[in-house]
Order: sequence, then structure tokens, then C-alpha cells
Amino acid sequence: MEANHAIYSDELLELITGRLSREMKEVFGTIWNRRNSDGVSWSELLEIHQNRKLMEKTLIVLEVSGFIEVDSNNTDKRKKNYVPDKIRGMQLASYLAAKKKTE
Repeated sequence: MEANHAIYSDELLELITGRLSREMKEVFGTIWNRRNSDGVSWSELLEIHQNRKLMEKTLIVLEVSGFIEVDSNNTDKRKKNYVPDKIRGMQLASYLAAKKKTE
């Protein structure tokens, strides 16, 4: 198992998600909802969320945290498609869904 596929503890996951704004969670939601396709490109994300600084910050935080990754199966290397990480992306989606039910 690769290091970036480790599961976060609940305490660490709570700390990380506590620092994500509602808008950042919405960006992750867009990426999560496209998980069964080829992912979602920067252009598509920017068209949906319309805030370049927010997009840059969100993608950096989510990618460095291991929640999303650039699709390595993409044949057009000029176009980056973002997809949720198979382990941590699922963990974040499950955590946010559970948190939403309790609010």
C-alpha cells in the first residue's frame, strides 16, 4: 500500500475538515460526483465554482492531503482531470456525509 493511501484517524480527519470552508467542500463534492467518469478538469471546475483563488487553494489543500489526485489514466497529458483518491477520497466523502446528517 502506498503512503498516500493511508487512512486518516478520526481526530486528524476532523482537524483537516474543520479547516475546509463550505465552498471548498463543494469543490470536493463536484470532484466526488464525477468519480465514475474521467474526473473533472480545471476548466470545468472553474466554470462551476467561478472563483480562481478558491479553486487554486482548494485543489492544493485537497491534493496535498491526499483526498484527490490527477487522473493518471488520462491520455491527454495537457488536460488534468481531478479524481478522488480511492481510499482517502472515499473517507472524506463518508465523513462529510455523516457530518451533514448530524447537523
